[in-house]
Amino acid sequence: MLRATSQDMRMASALGINVNRVYVQAFAMGCLMAGLGGAIIVPSQSAVLGMGVDALVLSFIVVVIGGLGSLEGALVGALIVGIVRELGIEFFPEIELAVLYLMAAIVLLVRPAGLFGRATV
Repeated sequence: MLRATSQDMRMASALGINVNRVYVQAFAMGCLMAGLGGAIIVPSQSAVLGMGVDALVLSFIVVVIGGLGSLEGALVGALIVGIVRELGIEFFPEIELAVLYLMAAIVLLVRPAGLFGRATV
């Protein structure tokens, strides 16, 4: 239902889906997952303002490499980012993050929709 409401809100509403309720439930689920993630990580680290920026950047690179809307692409992108990041830390620790950015830029130049993404016309 969430996909239906996000793709065509009027059609989903015409089919009898309560669009506002679906949006509220999706927002509540996102808040729940963010709160749960915070509750899990804060006991092991101190809470600071920008503590999620590193994970956000890595997840953005995973989505760029894998392709938007592709679960298989997200899995492959995460594996590629993990392997390249560890190899970068091992061999080039000073430019480890730059290697990831360069890899994402190359993927965007070669395949703008990502490795598993579908090109839109």
